[in-house]
Amino acid sequence: MLVAVPGNKEDEFLIKTFKRLAAVVSLSLILTIIIVPCAVFFANAQTVSGTYGVQSTTESTITRVTKSYTDDQKLSNKQDTATTEKAKSFDDAKQTAEKTAKVIEKATEVAKTKQPAATVSTNSKYLLDISNPDTNYVSYSITLTEYDRDILQRLVMGEAGGEGFIGCCLVAQAIRDTMIADGYKSVEAVRTSMGYQASLYNTPNQDAIDAVNFIFDQGGAAVQHSIIYFYAPALCTSGFHESQEFVVAHNSHRFFDRW
Repeated sequence: MLVAVPGNKEDEFLIKTFKRLAAVVSLSLILTIIIVPCAVFFANAQTVSGTYGVQSTTESTITRVTKSYTDDQKLSNKQDTATTEKAKSFDDAKQTAEKTAKVIEKATEVAKTKQPAATVSTNSKYLLDISNPDTNYVSYSITLTEYDRDILQRLVMGEAGGEGFIGCCLVAQAIRDTMIADGYKSVEAVRTSMGYQASLYNTPNQDAIDAVNFIFDQGGAAVQHSIIYFYAPALCTSGFHESQEFVVAHNSHRFFDRW
């Protein structure tokens, strides 16, 4: 402990120096007590704030990535479904086409195996000789109105205009034999009742005109057998026609009588 002696300058100087030192130390302690906790608090606050900011940014990024992945997944699933449906439609169409081709091929083979020999007849009464003639068959002439004649010529043209004179006569005979067998009074009645689909808009050629004259006016016949039905195997298949009595095949048509 310093003991100051009054009047002693050195002692007074020491006392002043001690007081100044004590004041500096006290101020340093006060500043330490106040500033250090504040600095620590501020530093911690900055750290926490930075952590929250990073966390918030991270969560936002994760959310965006997750949403983008989900959207991509939905789009992918939608595209996969559409692709699958298209592939299935293509497979179905392919199978249908293959089945149709097989049916046509089979019908063509059947047509070849069931086709009896048919040659140009040496008998002036019939145009073709067939392997199964009906000796009881009788052909008749039928008088036509001008309206029916026009329809008949156009119908024969539509069904067999490219089949030559004999082909046209076979179709005309089928119409004539149906009129006689079922009692139809007109060609139009046969056309609508029997479901003929040929167009009537084509102008009849000479083969069609001559065939109508030979079958209806002269009472001629292409074959010595009644024929009621016919169809073209190259265009369609018909179990119904093939279930009837086969008579003759000529060019693209097969002709049948009713059992």
